[in-house]
Amino acid sequence: MLDHRELETLIAIVDGQSFDSAARHLHISPGAVSQRIKSLENHIGNSVLIRGIPPRTTAAGEQVLTYARRMLLLQNEMSLALKNNLNPGALSLSIAVNHDSLSCWFMDVVSSLNEQPHLSFDIHTSNTISTQELLKSGEVIAAITSKTNQVAGCKTRYLGQLEYIPVCSQSFFNSHFSSGIGKEQLKSAPIAIFDRNDDLVERFLTLYDMKTEQIKTHYIPSSHVLLDAVKRGIGWTMLPKLLIDDQLATSKLVVINSQSMFVELYWNTWEQVSEIIAQVEKQVISIATKKLVQY
Repeated sequence: MLDHRELETLIAIVDGQSFDSAARHLHISPGAVSQRIKSLENHIGNSVLIRGIPPRTTAAGEQVLTYARRMLLLQNEMSLALKNNLNPGALSLSIAVNHDSLSCWFMDVVSSLNEQPHLSFDIHTSNTISTQELLKSGEVIAAITSKTNQVAGCKTRYLGQLEYIPVCSQSFFNSHFSSGIGKEQLKSAPIAIFDRNDDLVERFLTLYDMKTEQIKTHYIPSSHVLLDAVKRGIGWTMLPKLLIDDQLATSKLVVINSQSMFVELYWNTWEQVSEIIAQVEKQVISIATKKLVQY
């Protein structure tokens, strides 16, 4: 049986990104943090951290970290059930959520659970591909992903599809697409994309037998800043319909083609039963069913 304090220390280092941050969080000295990690490594016979800036978990450390998060959550749930004194936020859930889901609908989940005094969210943002990697590494206990393949020890639930539509500002439309939308018009129309893993614009351009490398492209890794960039006329892009419904209603944005693109979303979390995770999962599925496209 691994020592609770040592596991808690590993979590604090990973979440705080340093030994000093872990020491402050745990109210112990940096030397005590190092001693606990050395003791943990002696117990399992392997290193758990690569001592860098920030420290990173080894392969063995990823497995221990996943176990540590489960153990700590279940222990805190038990303490709450037995009515032991717990600090507010003692049930802290580390969840990876892709940027667009966070911008469009996931905050409804957080709001729906806001009345639980001991529950807090530690949300990690990434694209829908990388969110699953955060789950694999043990950095989070649940993730919204676009992948159906399961992480070992986890279950996957289908949530629905997030609809994306190609849009631009009215002035941009007048400058580039007033005569229609075809290959020639698209070649001269700059694009704004979230990041290099965002393939939605690429998928749209295949309708015209084109690639993004043929066109001037801006990379803007923020859903809301990307929306602002499009409204400023910097370029056109694919944006979630949920994010821009009000902009379309007031004609601040123009749809350049009726062809939507869809991204399937999944909820990935541990198989291990946890009452609080089950509650969060229930809310995630309920809200996703209302907000996302269901086929």
